[in-house]
Amino acid sequence: MRSPFCFLLLAFGLAATAAAQPADIQARLDRLAPMQRDEVLWLARCVYSESNREDEQRLVAWVVRNRVETGFRGTSYREVVLSPSQFSAFNPDSRHRQRILRLGPGTRTKAWYQALRVALDVYRAPGSQRPFARTVRHFYSPVSMRGRRQPHWAVGETPLPSARLGVDPHRFLFFEGLDEGMASGPALANGEAPPEGMVYRRPRLRTRSLSGRVKRPVRPGIARRLRTP
Repeated sequence: MRSPFCFLLLAFGLAATAAAQPADIQARLDRLAPMQRDEVLWLARCVYSESNREDEQRLVAWVVRNRVETGFRGTSYREVVLSPSQFSAFNPDSRHRQRILRLGPGTRTKAWYQALRVALDVYRAPGSQRPFARTVRHFYSPVSMRGRRQPHWAVGETPLPSARLGVDPHRFLFFEGLDEGMASGPALANGEAPPEGMVYRRPRLRTRSLSGRVKRPVRPGIARRLRTP
């Protein structure tokens, strides 16, 4: 039978480990440039809002990164996360919106530290660690859709094999290659991924002004380099 002193040492060790973890996360944040730190916080808020399971959070984080890198619904993590009607917790009518928007470096909860760690890992990860193609930019959670119809964009579409991703198909389904028209550029035209750190903006359509003149669109295929890890 263990002595009370042994239990005391064990409790002290666990407390020291728990205390060291947030300090390590804060140190990793401090090493980032201010713009990068802000991007990681937006990514962390998003994965925090979608799941409390680390394996699911990582896949969600990669979907968000895929969107940023392909210019789908934005070219920064902030733009992608706040894009209208994309992530339900950030919708204006969401009762969770204000609470999640307040999450930041000063938040002291275990769940938030986990979300921050996942966001940091995915944000800094090399592209070779991507768990699926860069064109995987959609997912939804069937368990959260009880009593409601599945998203219109998922009707008739085949999700990625959940077993390969290691997730419960009743909790999350991921989809590849939807809304290809939202991203442009020669690399995406044939299903390939653009180079790391590059995104392609959609070309603007020609529009006719009131004077009858046709405005020229911005030249398509012009890439803008982002500050990526």
